[in-house]
Amino acid sequence: MLLSIVIMVHALLTVLLLAAVVADLHSRRIPNALVLVGLTLAFITHLIALAAGSAPLAGRAWWAPFTGLLTGLASLLPLYLLRATGAGDVKLMAMVGAFIGVQPVLTATLYTLLAGGLLSLVFMLGRGVAAQTLANVRFLLTDWALRASSGQGARLAPLQTTAARLPYAVAIALGTGAALLWPLATP
Repeated sequence: MLLSIVIMVHALLTVLLLAAVVADLHSRRIPNALVLVGLTLAFITHLIALAAGSAPLAGRAWWAPFTGLLTGLASLLPLYLLRATGAGDVKLMAMVGAFIGVQPVLTATLYTLLAGGLLSLVFMLGRGVAAQTLANVRFLLTDWALRASSGQGARLAPLQTTAARLPYAVAIALGTGAALLWPLATP
């Protein structure tokens, strides 16, 4: 029975991540309802695992999903504030954190950033937007440097032209899978 709970939790997380990937690929949005259902399932499965005497993915403490959620949220929040990811991506990583806990979500974030970098290159080259992307990066860095040197403070303004929007749920799903398969630290 203990193994079946672990398999059930992995299956639920996989289905939720695949649904997020499909939604992100289709509309470049991750539905709030999907994240809310995922968070609810993360907390319910955590309590079921605790009641069954199994070791939940998030950790043995009853509050582990909360700390995982906060860690997942905090891990991508700086990228959201820099407008490098969307709010849905941050909420999806928070949901992942509620399922898997603090240390694994940090590992998942690292793998997600690596997968996101590779995905960005593939996406950029495949869509033929490499020149526009590099021009946008140059503009952002130049704008930031000018504001910083003039004492106005560094403020990143939205660009008039964007190269493309990356479906970052793909990177989050790949990063989470990698973190579960190849953890960097053991609790």
